[in-house]
Amino acid sequence: MSDARVEPPGARRGRAQTTLPALALALVVLTVVTGLSLGMADAAIGGGDRTPDERRAAAALADHLVAPDGPLAVRENVLARDRVRSFDGGALPRVAPADDAYDVRVTLDGRTIARRGTPQGGTTVRRIVLVEQRTRERLTPDLGATATVTLPRRTGAATVTLAPPNGTTVWTVRADDRVVLHDEGGLEGRFDVSLVPYETATLRFRFAGPLDEGDVTVAYDAARTTKATLAVSVDA
Repeated sequence: MSDARVEPPGARRGRAQTTLPALALALVVLTVVTGLSLGMADAAIGGGDRTPDERRAAAALADHLVAPDGPLAVRENVLARDRVRSFDGGALPRVAPADDAYDVRVTLDGRTIARRGTPQGGTTVRRIVLVEQRTRERLTPDLGATATVTLPRRTGAATVTLAPPNGTTVWTVRADDRVVLHDEGGLEGRFDVSLVPYETATLRFRFAGPLDEGDVTVAYDAARTTKATLAVSVDA
């Protein structure tokens, strides 16, 4: 006699009915997971498509801003403080990508100096720069002690004012080995002198007679630089 038991038909129907809701739930979960995965893949592909364009646009604008012929730089990677102050969002259409789909922000050491649109993220390119500020300086050398005066490097021009007393004649002023002023009858008055900005200029005076402090004045623009980070963000 066999020990196998015959399951009543009702029990099988009950177990099948219990399985149906679990199967439906599994299908729902699978659909949601698949949708999320496809959405994330589309976002990743879309982001991947945008990033190279954003980076190219950001790098092109950053390179233009630090170039000597750009709107901010006086020489490569050296920005003029006064140009930075006057730069704003109104200047961006002339230098930033023409595509209005790009939102752009330009910052210097974290401070926004120009913006177009409302960039929320995007791609950022950074450049290490020097910010140069020029101030007018004046020297009143005592030429009775020495006939020379040395100006700081990167001085591109100077204004020499000569007011010799009676009985004193200044004939010649040299900038290093160049004669920049000369008059056999004597120099007196105010003279603008061009200098080589990539060298340290030493002015040498040829004169006869006493010169007191204040009889000669040299005015020039002194450059002071500080290190900073220029950042360009482009959000397509």
